[in-house]
Amino acid sequence: MRLRAVVLLALPLAAGGAFFWGPTPPEALREPAVVASHDGVLQLTLTAARGATQVGGRRVIAQVYNGSYLPPTLRVQPGDVVRLRLVNALDETTNLHVHGLAVSPRDTALIVEGLLDPFPALRDVHEHVLLLKDAQIGGGKVVPRGIGDDAIRTVNGMVNPTITLRPGETQLWRIGNVGADLYYLLTLDGHRFYEVARDGHRLARLVPKQQLLLEPGAREEVLVQAAGPGTYALRTAGFDTGPQGNHYPGAVLATVRVKGGAVPPLALPKRLLPVADLRRRITDRRTIVFSESADGDTFFVDGRTFDPNRIDTRVKLGAIEEWTIRNESGELHDFHIHQTHFQVTEVNGVRQQFDGYQDIVNVPVHGEVKVIIPFTDPNIVGRFVYHCHLLSHEDKGMMATIEVMP
Repeated sequence: MRLRAVVLLALPLAAGGAFFWGPTPPEALREPAVVASHDGVLQLTLTAARGATQVGGRRVIAQVYNGSYLPPTLRVQPGDVVRLRLVNALDETTNLHVHGLAVSPRDTALIVEGLLDPFPALRDVHEHVLLLKDAQIGGGKVVPRGIGDDAIRTVNGMVNPTITLRPGETQLWRIGNVGADLYYLLTLDGHRFYEVARDGHRLARLVPKQQLLLEPGAREEVLVQAAGPGTYALRTAGFDTGPQGNHYPGAVLATVRVKGGAVPPLALPKRLLPVADLRRRITDRRTIVFSESADGDTFFVDGRTFDPNRIDTRVKLGAIEEWTIRNESGELHDFHIHQTHFQVTEVNGVRQQFDGYQDIVNVPVHGEVKVIIPFTDPNIVGRFVYHCHLLSHEDKGMMATIEVMP
């Protein structure tokens, strides 16, 4: 794999849950383990297995990578080669999939761009990787959501860790929802987020936001500028996925402490780099329908459950298609397609401001979204999938196969 910048791989293994934890002493946020390249090569073996690990300060049995509940962060330099070996020690099949990268189904070419490289004032800001993951615990094991009797939400596997900034300091937070099924609606008391990138794709402008919605599998990269001295909470709000779905309460995810000597706030750029608007380049249109059975136990794409031996959609390389994703069910689904990004143009008929690309989008209950998908990168020729990224929905049929043909 040849890369052109820093890569953060969030490689989720299915787990479920939300909601409760008891009092624990405050701990400073710990970053995920880092594996860095040396002499132009990053070489790593990932072993997926079931074993004992720490989640929220508790020892549990879970599905882990190299004994850890969290995946490592891979850091590479432009032009580096990544050699990744996956060993499956589980009693079921598994695979390795990365978001935000163009990964050929036929070989292993990767291309990523450096996020803040074009902005010298921002190159040296301190950064944190925040991996949001929920765990349902029962009998000392991580179990599927709804089975266990004790559920927690974690940041980097920790319950309510502490993040420290100096007054006025600017930090880059790389936030990923690596849980299987739960949404995160984030706010930070007394602060705004300045969105730089969504799902690994840099935006055309810096977007100020009071809250961030991260669907399962979604990523956000934001700048945070510290307010005055004090203690602030990073929260996720309660969330309702619809009458056929689930409701779960909010929680405090992390405590942000602003202390020490003040530093002058950095001047943030209003514009980043241009991103091509695809609305005048559409070559074809199609509609994709998500639906489910009345008992909520079977999920469909265009009325069919997933069959790996069937090709559901064929597209010619070079096409730029507008897809209408329609949700005919009574709960939320989030649409995700492998291998490429898309531009969201409408949500329930409301035109969306163009800021940049993403690869996951929420589809409202009994509503629809319109996206423009460019099938223009030669690396994506071959077969891959699109699906709902709530893994319980995907596992019960809400996935389809697409083939991009030369």
